[in-house]
Amino acid sequence: MKNIVYVFLVLSCLFAACAAKKSESSMADTDTLDETTVVDQNNVLAKAQLAPVPTNDLYSNGKVKLIKNVHYRFEVENVKTATENIEAAIKKYPAYISSSNLHLDNPILENKITIRVQSEYFHDLLKEIDLQARFVNFRDVKTDDVSKEFVDLESRLKTKREVEERYTDILRKKAGTIEELLNAEREIGELHEEIEATVSRINYLKEQVSYSTLELEFYQTISQEIASADTVTPRDRFIDALSTGWEGLVTIIVALAYLWPIYILAGIIIIYLKIVRKKIRIQYK
Repeated sequence: MKNIVYVFLVLSCLFAACAAKKSESSMADTDTLDETTVVDQNNVLAKAQLAPVPTNDLYSNGKVKLIKNVHYRFEVENVKTATENIEAAIKKYPAYISSSNLHLDNPILENKITIRVQSEYFHDLLKEIDLQARFVNFRDVKTDDVSKEFVDLESRLKTKREVEERYTDILRKKAGTIEELLNAEREIGELHEEIEATVSRINYLKEQVSYSTLELEFYQTISQEIASADTVTPRDRFIDALSTGWEGLVTIIVALAYLWPIYILAGIIIIYLKIVRKKIRIQYK
């Protein structure tokens, strides 16, 4: 009887240990799942922040194919700060800078940037850029509806491909005279070139419709003292002094070269005077 009780107690302890271990494993799996879920949610939130949902576009009804462009010139408080803010705004959207040109023409420091942005986000990015403007010189927004051109090009492309197929069937079946076959080959070559040109035009229009263009010119007016301090160093002044001195020396030499007739005339006069003096001395002797 004691043996049976002993065996029962041992089995109860083993069962309890297994149950505790399973519970710990289940809790660990739950923690891991929670951590993975949090990471996935953070990734989704990060992506949502990088690509915000576009708001209603004032420049498109969403039913036509538009090429949108804006030429925007405005004054800012600080070109450097405005550039950094605009670059930060660009990073939020499917956009990129296609060209950038910063230059100083005292007392105007100006930055010209061309931006390409996915058309759905054109209006949103433009609103963020508006925040940088202290004074607007002009803001020209233009839209070009190319829906009809798309339809015409696709219709022509379909027709040209059907004609090309008919000529190809003629060549494939070798039907007709040699002259007709040669004409078919020539027509196929011309149609192929026209088809490539049409496809190229369609692709170009698709790219222009997909991405809008923002041409920005923003500037700040700075004092002459700041402009000089920012752009001219002591080394620049030393080099400028050497250059100015050399140019002055060259100018003097060139000016003296222009007087060569006077040098010849003066030489003749001096020689003549010497001869006259010599004759006068001989006479007195």
